[in-house]
Amino acid sequence: MELYSIRLHLEPNPGGIYTITSPDVPGLVTEGRTPDEILTNVQDALAALMEAWEELGMDGYHHTDN
Repeated sequence: MELYSIRLHLEPNPGGIYTITSPDVPGLVTEGRTPDEILTNVQDALAALMEAWEELGMDGYHHTDN
């Protein structure tokens, strides 16, 4: 298993919930309250995105700074 680092953007919402997105991974959107919950939810969201990319015949997402 390869490890990657991605930037995460946490947007606070009412009730102590954060919406998490990433400028490095378009389509990554999840929520969480605590650091542990956020980490778990980000991992789950990334796994779902990777599965969708595979089903679409994509070889993952390759970020470029264009």
